[in-house]
Amino acid sequence: MIKKSKKDEAILLLKGAYTLKTPEDSVIYYKGFSKLYDTTYVEELAYIYPKGVALELFNNYDGNGNICDIGCGTGLVGEELYSLNSNFVIDGIDISPDMISVAKEKNLYRNFYEIDLTQPILDVPNNYSALISSGTFTHGHLGPEVLVSLLSICKEDAVLTIGINALYYHKKGFEKVLKKLELENKIRMIKVSSIPIYSSKDKTQNEENQLAIICTFSKINS
Repeated sequence: MIKKSKKDEAILLLKGAYTLKTPEDSVIYYKGFSKLYDTTYVEELAYIYPKGVALELFNNYDGNGNICDIGCGTGLVGEELYSLNSNFVIDGIDISPDMISVAKEKNLYRNFYEIDLTQPILDVPNNYSALISSGTFTHGHLGPEVLVSLLSICKEDAVLTIGINALYYHKKGFEKVLKKLELENKIRMIKVSSIPIYSSKDKTQNEENQLAIICTFSKINS
């Protein structure tokens, strides 16, 4: 039997994540994935997505108040934000207790909340000045309807920087939902851009995984 390389293992992990259909699937899958996420996956596939999303928030946020990392996983976004400003106060939300466990070891977050965001958000502060998300709005994870519920935990004028897999962004109608929120005077769009998810284009052997759409907008109180 031919032994798989670490890169091959990383690609299999990625493909597995993209087949998830339910929140329960995510909890089960990331139980095993959590032990390999930062090494086999991030290192082997040159995963630079969290850095790009963190930089986008940093460039549009004044730094006053607390930040919530949506789908914080193992804390990659927290690491990037800390490198930009070590005074940031960051909380993390994730559905996977195993991913949260890895993030806790990094001592970058204030509080963690183990939450299924497809359900109503309960027992979470509602005064965040900024929200950030990298890698959560993608196939098998969260859809555009969750953006509406996330506004409920933000204070007025909060800045939200949300990374969305480019294919998923168009397929699931994120643009339509964001335009609707803007027309309803619930948000003000600041910037929409695209960034690479991996530093090398041949890393995932799958073109649809290469780009993310980064949407930055602020909350308007109705």
